[in-house]
Amino acid sequence: MSRPPIYPFILLFCFLHFHSGIQSNDLQILMKLKSALQTSNTNVFSSWESGNSICNFTGISCTSDDSITEIELSYQNLTGVLPLDSICQLQSLEKLSFGFNHLHGPIMDDLKNCVKLQYLDLSHNLFTGWSVPEISSLSQLRYLHLNLSGFSGTFPWKSLQNMTGLVSLSLGDNPFNPSPFPNEVLLLTNLTWLYLSNCSIQGTIPAEIGNLKELINLELADNNMTVKIPVEIGNLVNLWQLELYNNSFAGKLPIGLRNLTKLEMFDFSNNYLEGDLSELRFLNNLVSLQLYQNELSGQVPAEFGNFTKLVNLSLYRNSFTGPLPHNLLSWAKTNFIEVVLVIFSSLCNLFFFS
Repeated sequence: MSRPPIYPFILLFCFLHFHSGIQSNDLQILMKLKSALQTSNTNVFSSWESGNSICNFTGISCTSDDSITEIELSYQNLTGVLPLDSICQLQSLEKLSFGFNHLHGPIMDDLKNCVKLQYLDLSHNLFTGWSVPEISSLSQLRYLHLNLSGFSGTFPWKSLQNMTGLVSLSLGDNPFNPSPFPNEVLLLTNLTWLYLSNCSIQGTIPAEIGNLKELINLELADNNMTVKIPVEIGNLVNLWQLELYNNSFAGKLPIGLRNLTKLEMFDFSNNYLEGDLSELRFLNNLVSLQLYQNELSGQVPAEFGNFTKLVNLSLYRNSFTGPLPHNLLSWAKTNFIEVVLVIFSSLCNLFFFS
């Protein structure tokens, strides 16, 4: 009588031993993360006990073979320093999300070892005084959110060259060192969301901005950008929101804005723009139109009287002349127009619609 082959049993034993070793290591990593963080939310780590499966820990997601793919701990009132030297040992980690907490301390170079990350969110934290490390190895990133986290120094723009799959880039509201508009961003043609407001960008918007045709949101406000707004911005026909306020743009509203018929939120306020509003006549999906504190002139287009979705219109501190569109008051039947203050060449009128 022949004996059953022993090799399959040896292989099974080796696999189970290896799998058990991985789980044990992952557990140690999560326990180190738990010990590094504090929170007033007692429920966050209540399930993080060695007797539980790591895949049942709050905020943890796994593959079918129990490999950790996601750590989602946003909005948990966490404080402490992230132990990235341990976290980035998780070989299947694709999502790391700690947005809207109170984390501090440095983001160490160990972040570059999280090479499978597709989603990284460290936004709305307190990394004051620390810079973003070189992260070019994170070539699989699709979402990079670091806005309003206190980062400073020089942002590693060249790291973005390898992140051609990015669809959302949010770096605004950080006191980075002043820099021109980063050319690396212009190569990210899959972007749908670009938030670079208030992060010390200066100079002009390159014409190549028109290549980012998938954008639905473009925010470059509160910087030190100058000269004319490029006409190529009219190529971004999928835009829902366009914000360039609080810069030093001059010249006329660029030809081609009329193509942005999906726009709902439009804010070019507090610049040095001149000329009339004829390019905006066809943007009848606008919900908010902010053009105050410029050097615009001419008549307010009659077509504005048909923009029945508008709930916020600000045109004050310009030099418009002539009458307002006669249908303007009809909006009050269905919507609330907050305040419209239009400064004409000979008269200042304050209108309240309710």
